[in-house]
Amino acid sequence: MRRRPRVGDLVRMKTHNTGLVGIVMGRYPKHATTGPIQIGIKWFKGSGKVDWEPESWLEVVSAGV
Repeated sequence: MRRRPRVGDLVRMKTHNTGLVGIVMGRYPKHATTGPIQIGIKWFKGSGKVDWEPESWLEVVSAGV
């Protein structure tokens, strides 16, 4: 079963071979919705800003505490 990204998890893109790993900083919307969920990620070796990516593009590589 696939685990949904949570704040503090390490994630990578499963749909793009970027080689980047990032930490989940937030999600929008915060509550359950029928629309697409966006995950805020700060990529290591990235731009230093939080990028918002569709949840369906991501996979958890290490769960946070």
